[in-house]
Amino acid sequence: GIRYVDDSKATNPHAANSSMKAFESIVWIAGGQAKGTTFDELISTHSSKLRAVVLMGVDRVIIAQAMAKHAPDVPVIMVDSTDHGTMASVVRQARQFARPGDVVLLAPGCASLDMYSSYSERGDAFAAAVRDLLDESR
Repeated sequence: GIRYVDDSKATNPHAANSSMKAFESIVWIAGGQAKGTTFDELISTHSSKLRAVVLMGVDRVIIAQAMAKHAPDVPVIMVDSTDHGTMASVVRQARQFARPGDVVLLAPGCASLDMYSSYSERGDAFAAAVRDLLDESR
């Protein structure tokens, strides 16, 4: 099946890199406040593992630009909303690209404070959205 992994604590590209190393085929959920960091090295390192990328948060365009440069063939979906229903939409989009054996990985590479009070609140929103999605498909 498809695995869903919450690494909301990966609040910078270095931490997201550690998370991505663990998996072979990834639908990556990323975005938030980049705080001046770049994603070029992260994306060029893992481009061959990425099935799709779903971006959210204020600095999603920064990641989208790095994707266009280093992984132009990987689908990128931008979720514009920043309200509390956003994560449900993000998880649904990710699920549409995921195939059996894939990991839907929340490793945002960014701080959460543009949308959430903490990385743990962002992780809780991800877990709740995944639970809701799985409940619907039963």
